[in-house]
This record gives sequence, structure tokens and C-alpha cells, in this order.
Amino acid sequence: MGASNDVSLISPAADEEVAAFFEACPASFAQQTIGWRNVIAPIGPDVPLFLGSRRNNRLLGVLPAYKYDGPLGSILTTCPQAGALGGVACLPNENAPAIYQALLGAFVELAKEKGCATATVITNPFWPDHELYQRFFAADFSLQNSCQVLDLETGVTATGEFPQADTNVLRNLKKAQGGELVMDEGQSEPNVAEWYEIHAARHTEIGATPLPREMFMGALREMVPRDKARFFFVRLKEAPHTMVAGGFYVYHGQVIDALMPSIRTEFSKLSPNFLMAAHTIRWAKARGLRYYNWQASPPGSGVYRFKKQWGSRDATYYICTKVTGDISPFTSTTVAFVREAYRWHYVMPFDRIGVAPGGGPAESSREGAWQALAGAES
Repeated sequence: MGASNDVSLISPAADEEVAAFFEACPASFAQQTIGWRNVIAPIGPDVPLFLGSRRNNRLLGVLPAYKYDGPLGSILTTCPQAGALGGVACLPNENAPAIYQALLGAFVELAKEKGCATATVITNPFWPDHELYQRFFAADFSLQNSCQVLDLETGVTATGEFPQADTNVLRNLKKAQGGELVMDEGQSEPNVAEWYEIHAARHTEIGATPLPREMFMGALREMVPRDKARFFFVRLKEAPHTMVAGGFYVYHGQVIDALMPSIRTEFSKLSPNFLMAAHTIRWAKARGLRYYNWQASPPGSGVYRFKKQWGSRDATYYICTKVTGDISPFTSTTVAFVREAYRWHYVMPFDRIGVAPGGGPAESSREGAWQALAGAES
């Protein structure tokens, strides 16, 4: 091979090489790793098509890609399933523009080759790279979004105090740490199964769709042993030690993602969600992680306010979509249909579904997307 960047699909036989690449890539995420691929590919079903950029046979950049076949057409995305992060990843001190250009160009060509209507990538909220996507991807649809992030350098001290938290956090923590609750970190199928019932009940309670049980069991098998995921549980201290809360967390490099914390509503007065948040933040700090990513929440919601009160800030990123095929089935249908038929998969901003080509804003906002979703659910 020459000095240029050569891009090709990565063979499953190169899993060890890919794993080593991500360990050497400080700006990458757990959701880009082989373990995450092994968890989500069977449940989508998504076909993983990872692209690698090499020079002199050395892997310099990776762009995870997944093809999903839905009733309105196939899509190619780097961010399937809930909580996904991570588009292009490249090694530090390399020619990032050349790597992005090569990988994004190959991503678009792959989408066309596979007959996909759209190709979607996601920018990095912690190490901003949006300018490179603007230069080398030229999205037809762009959704500006944000996640809430607590910087563990300033948000929690070495002794586990929360200097940026408001009085409500401190009051609820005092209650939660009063002796009625204990943490349980047993990484076992019975614990995950017991917590999944809480997750399913809570999602049903708020009108959301629970994630597949197999996703969490897959994470227990594939990611926990790789030290890329962990479950945390909260129980009553006294017998029968009822589980009252729990959550699923993934971590890699400098970032931990709080993907699915859930509590039993009838025990909310004991503030188990505050205990779990405090415990996992301190755990992440002790592991040397830098960013505690709460994920995105509906603007102005109670969930958003819960995260904000710990001292979290909004970190902006963009979900960028390029039209690579016939999108008329998506622009002539409803948000409700796409949300159900492509569950846990991103096609285009909600406020552009059912809108004729050329209509709608050049860039969608999270507020506009949430409003379109709320209108579909009302």
C-alpha cells in the first residue's frame, strides 16, 4: 500500500486489532467497540459493516456502520440502538482530516452500494469534530442535539463530595444514605433479570417502550467481562432486601454513559436514584474516568432537571444524515409509523418525516424534533 489512506470493510477476523485500536484511541466510546457490536447486532437485527482506514497496513481510523432493513427501505447508521455515541474514531497525532475524508466518503458509497435510503453519522460531543463532518460529509439533514455531562474533575472531589450540586441533591443524598438502602454490584443474571422487571415497569409507566431484555443479558455476557460495562443495583438494607433501583452503564477511555437507570416508583421517597447516581459518579471518579454522560433528555423535563442539579452542562453534538437513495417513503409517512417500524434506529430528524423534500429548516433543533415526536404521540 502507498502513503494514501486506504479504506475497506474490516473482517471479523480482525477483532483483536480493532479492540487494540480503540484502546489506543482516547476520543472513542464504549458504543464503538467490539463488545457493543456483539450486544446490539443480534437484537436489531443490524448487520455490522465496520470501515477501517489504513496507511502502510496500519489501522489509523475506524467508522462503525450498521445496516438496518425496515419496511420503508434500508438505512445505514453509525448510531443504532439507545444511547449510541461515536462516529469516526482516529488515532491521536495522525492526519485527522485525511482519515475523516476517507472514511466518510467510503461510508456514503457503502450506503449507496447496499441500497440504503439514508446514511447517518454522529459527531463527538466531548472532542468536537463537527467541522470535519461539514467539510467531508455535507449532510442533507442535520439535528443539533446535546447530552448532559458532569466533568468529574470539578464535579466530584477526591473524597466523594459534590461541590457543584444544589441543595436538593445534598438533602436527598442525606436521606438516601441514612441507612435504609445499600448498593449491590453483583454482576449476575438473577440481578439483571430482577432489575429488568423494574426497567420494563418504569418504561411502561411513563409510556415508553422497554429495551429488549436480551440487550442487557448480552451486555452481561459480552461487555462486563471486557470491563466495558457494569450494572449497579440499590436494595433495601433489611430483609427481604428488595431491589428498588438499578442501572446499566458502559464506559471506555474517558467517558462513562449512564444508559438506563430505573427505580421502583413506590420507593422513590427513599431517594434511591440519588444514591445510585452518587455511587456511580464516585465509582467513575475512582476509575480515572473524566466525563459522566447522563445522555440526552427532553428539554425542560424533570429528568433534565434531575441531571442539571448535580452541576452538569450541555454538550452539543450533531446527528448528520445524507440522502443516498429514495427517501419518498419517509417524507410521505408519519413520525409515529417511522418510530415504531425503525425502533431504536435513527432515520432523519422527526420534524423532517412527512415533510416534502425542500421543506423544513436546514438544521433541525432538539426542541423541534421533540415537539414533532410529542405531536405524534398526542
